[in-house]
Amino acid sequence: MNERVGPGNKQVITFRQKAERYIIGVVSLVAFVLLIAENTTFGDAHPVFFRTVNFGVWFLFIVEVLSHVVTSNDKVAYLRSHWIEGIVFIPLIQYLPGAHHPGVFSVVRQVVIAVMLISRIRRARSLVKLLELKPAQLMLTGFLAAIGVGTVLLMLPAATVSGARMPLIDAAFTATSAICVTGLIVEDTATYFTLYGQLVILALIQIGGLGIMTFSVSLAVLLGKKMGVGQRAALRDALDHDTLAGVRRLIRFIVLMTFGFELVGGVCLFLSWHGRFDSLPLAIYHSFFHAISAFCNAGFSTFSDSLMQFQHNAGVNVSICGLIIFGGLGFAVIQGLLGVFRARLGRGPGNRIRLQMRIVLRMTFFLILVGAALVLLTEWTGQLAGLRTDSRVLSAFFQSVTARTAGFNTMDIGALSSATLFLTIVLMFIGASPGSTGGGIKTTTVVCLWAAVVTSLRNRPHVEMHRRTIPDETVYKAFTVLCLSLGVVIVFTLVLLVTETKPFMDVLFETVSAFGTVGLSTGLTSELSSAGRIVIMILMFIGRLGPLTVTYAMLPTHARVNYKYAEERIMIG
Repeated sequence: MNERVGPGNKQVITFRQKAERYIIGVVSLVAFVLLIAENTTFGDAHPVFFRTVNFGVWFLFIVEVLSHVVTSNDKVAYLRSHWIEGIVFIPLIQYLPGAHHPGVFSVVRQVVIAVMLISRIRRARSLVKLLELKPAQLMLTGFLAAIGVGTVLLMLPAATVSGARMPLIDAAFTATSAICVTGLIVEDTATYFTLYGQLVILALIQIGGLGIMTFSVSLAVLLGKKMGVGQRAALRDALDHDTLAGVRRLIRFIVLMTFGFELVGGVCLFLSWHGRFDSLPLAIYHSFFHAISAFCNAGFSTFSDSLMQFQHNAGVNVSICGLIIFGGLGFAVIQGLLGVFRARLGRGPGNRIRLQMRIVLRMTFFLILVGAALVLLTEWTGQLAGLRTDSRVLSAFFQSVTARTAGFNTMDIGALSSATLFLTIVLMFIGASPGSTGGGIKTTTVVCLWAAVVTSLRNRPHVEMHRRTIPDETVYKAFTVLCLSLGVVIVFTLVLLVTETKPFMDVLFETVSAFGTVGLSTGLTSELSSAGRIVIMILMFIGRLGPLTVTYAMLPTHARVNYKYAEERIMIG
């Protein structure tokens, strides 16, 4: 494939190929910016220019793909390894007899160009090497790129029921909310978006739930590509995995487990509500949309009232809660549980219950039960008044579960009492568990901090839990996460209080909901100003990646020092 082999059978890229990749990379970056600009009011003012550029870039990719096929030494092998590039030829259907849908094919061409642009930007390795991205920066860049693509796709006229172009700020907000699996919306998903728009949102949710690194590497593994050390390190950080070893195996497990849970959840939802819809395909679509949204802890719904109409439906409530809980446990914990279960059945080696598994399971169980009990207490004479006892318990249980980064609701959030709102804020701030689809400071962080407090009160030298010593580095990291998270919430709440003229509780609730990637709202989201929406977008982004990851990505790398200054005590408390 125009690549010569040097000593040691190592692949050597020729100067012409390096130049080609560099040029294609630069052109792709420029074309991607123009593609975004085309879907703004500026693009509406210059339709001929952008239509010409659009067609020219598409034609360039066709020529490039054909030239690679023609010049390849093994054409069959090339086509087999680069089969995804065949999508560039899809828009040619418009020139077949009987194909008279220029608007549809224009959308298809834009989608194809966007996919090809991402591929070419990724393949311009010389540009990436110049940047020398750290794992944290790689994740940050990946999420930003996904948000950009989602914004472009949602701004296409085909995405809205009215056929009008969605404003840039609203499209970016929706794309960010979907990628960050938050669920905050400025437009009703059920009535504002077409099937195409909803499917774009669903795809963004799936990608965001798996994680950009996990999704990209999963696709690479599917195509037979190998992972480098940098990719493994980024995945280790993204999944909170201990070592680089076993990352590839964990990726396969994550993909299979995700689709497995979503399949089972979709079937359960279908059995619970299929009689409510006019057609079988519609029932299947709603079932699997909510299954994916629930497992990814996104909170997007194809119903205008979320799940309030199913408040008394035990099947729907239990199915959604089950998906939320398993999606929030963390992939590594679920893998460990399956290992323990297989060992108990005698189908695998004996696995002990690791400390993280024990903490996650106990803390999750504790938060759900305590949260449900407190919701029952605070809303017994409020929104739960007039309901049967079983319906009260079910609604309180659902509210406790969904506050842990899910975003669905069977109760009117805006009508909750101040006590329930504050309780929900606490649950949203804690969030799910590490390596999961949820946000928040994580359950393990809270437990680690509590253990550190108890250790200090007992005047013990080391933090201990369940006959295990927690490393000081882990304790420092937990305190860092707490301080950074509190700082982000305080600062952004103050900013929103300046930009928005809304009550303090509503603003604080919106801030923590965005940071925890929950998606619950008292009704403030749709009323936010442009500045307020940008603030919430930044909060969702920080919450999804984690304040620690964002900080690592922004700060320069410092070498570890091997010296220690003289100690001096200061007064505390």
